[in-house]
Amino acid sequence: MVGCSDTVKNHYADYQQAQADHLFEKGWLPPILPISTTQIELKNDLDNNRSQGSFVIAEQDLEQFVEHLEATEATNQYRFQSGHSVWVFTLDTQGKVRYQLTTRTE
Repeated sequence: MVGCSDTVKNHYADYQQAQADHLFEKGWLPPILPISTTQIELKNDLDNNRSQGSFVIAEQDLEQFVEHLEATEATNQYRFQSGHSVWVFTLDTQGKVRYQLTTRTE
């Protein structure tokens, strides 16, 4: 038997579009993204409350974004936690950030 997957893909040109769709309030994007964030791509797995995607942060805001993160052992990989949500970010040299969101259980 094959079940239906409740996965939703979305693209937002900029922070304002993502904010208008309440992605920060819903917890699909972290509250630490700068307003300069653009090219936001999301693939949300609603069944498992997981997400993956990418976005671009303007060069002048990238350092401030990273200040909110905890470095991991991997090169250019960082972690951020808010409540039960855990984001892992991988940064490239052009300001593109790929992420995975999982939910921590206690």
